[in-house]
Amino acid sequence: MKNPRPSASRSDRGLLARACTVALLLALPHTASALLNIDGSRNQVFVFGGVTFGYNSNMFAEADGRGDYSVSASAGVELKRRAGIIAVNLTAKADYVTYGTYRDENSLNPSLYLEFNKTTGRTTGALTLNAYRETRSDSAVNLRTTTWNFPLGLSLKYPVNDNLYLTSATGFLSRSYSDNSTLVDYRDYSQAVDAYYVYTSKLDLLAGYRLRNSTTSIGGRTTDHWFNVGATGGLFSKLSGTVRVGYQVRDVRAGLGETFDHFNASASINWPVTRKFILGGSLNRDFNTIATGASVDSTSAALRANYTFSRKLEFSADTAVGRNEFLGRNELPRTDTFFTWGVGASYRTNEHLQIGASYTYFRNWSSLSFSDYDSHGFSLDVSSRY
Repeated sequence: MKNPRPSASRSDRGLLARACTVALLLALPHTASALLNIDGSRNQVFVFGGVTFGYNSNMFAEADGRGDYSVSASAGVELKRRAGIIAVNLTAKADYVTYGTYRDENSLNPSLYLEFNKTTGRTTGALTLNAYRETRSDSAVNLRTTTWNFPLGLSLKYPVNDNLYLTSATGFLSRSYSDNSTLVDYRDYSQAVDAYYVYTSKLDLLAGYRLRNSTTSIGGRTTDHWFNVGATGGLFSKLSGTVRVGYQVRDVRAGLGETFDHFNASASINWPVTRKFILGGSLNRDFNTIATGASVDSTSAALRANYTFSRKLEFSADTAVGRNEFLGRNELPRTDTFFTWGVGASYRTNEHLQIGASYTYFRNWSSLSFSDYDSHGFSLDVSSRY
């Protein structure tokens, strides 16, 4: 049944009007690169904002295909500190979106990102703290979901000698769902250690291991072990990036106590065909935990292209294919295969103002009829930064 169309509240209209006003004020001419410079360029403060008009033909990622128009506005502030041995980056932002028909989906999504970065000395690395609220359509559960997310990360690099260096990546993620008692909250802890060997001046070889422990609010527990080898840097003549191949095992310690494994890969490559035309690609296979607590074997490959027509005008295109196999004897038999493509263009009128437009098509073939659907959407946005 389609949701009725309630009228917009006075507070919704007022909040959207104020957000749009802030974004449009940011687009006024300005001469400084940063809104505020403190102690020269060591401490800088920027402000940014934007307005997006869009349409999505399938807001709920389901076979019924209910669509709606939307208007969203965003505004934020960014701080860059470059004094001392620790660089600091801080970004605070708020996004507000309102829909034409499904007013219950209107949302205000704040976010905060803080990074401490050390790039000098023998040991280097970064500590990142993040918190954000996200509202989106989830194709795995065929619903629109609202989550509070708290990812943390610590990455370190230590050179052993001129040819060998070690890296460590520690991660934590807490994800909780709002206003939906059927979905489960999720937490995971991960630790990855890699050893790199400087093979040439442009190419490093690597070997690594990642451990990931995950829990859900309904008592689900999984442990992932990933052993991998690969290379990073200049892979071929003009092709650069990082490629890993390996073997992964997932142990499910609750319920029936199942074990799953597969050979997997993770790759991200970049190929500058010409000075103006750049191709990029990615490949990924991993175990994921979805909003119901079930495990999914996910495989995807993507290709993107970017063409810089001039200093002001850029065009982009991307396409991706993938397959999601839902695992577990207690789960409904389900396998999804998807295909998507999109095009976009952006025009920078000056240093501070940018206009963009995009179109995206998504098709999901599923063994469950309710999850078999397609969608298309377009957007027009205006953004600015000072």
